[in-house]
Amino acid sequence: MRTITGVFMGLIISMLVGIIVINALISSVNTSGWSAQANQTWQSLQQNIWVAFGLLVILPLIIGAVIIMKYVGGGGGL
Repeated sequence: MRTITGVFMGLIISMLVGIIVINALISSVNTSGWSAQANQTWQSLQQNIWVAFGLLVILPLIIGAVIIMKYVGGGGGL
């Protein structure tokens, strides 16, 4: 059971560190000399990055479901 807790804690900490790093990188970019098309592309990239992090929330649910199905299905211990 400790392994499962360790996996979830590692996953959560990794996602939080990723959010902090991505946020720092996005806020450090200087877009003052960019063209309108470059700014539009940058905004689109930022939106896609945050959508990807939003989808990462599903990952712990999937891992939990796999673990539960392994126990219910008689897959043995982890």
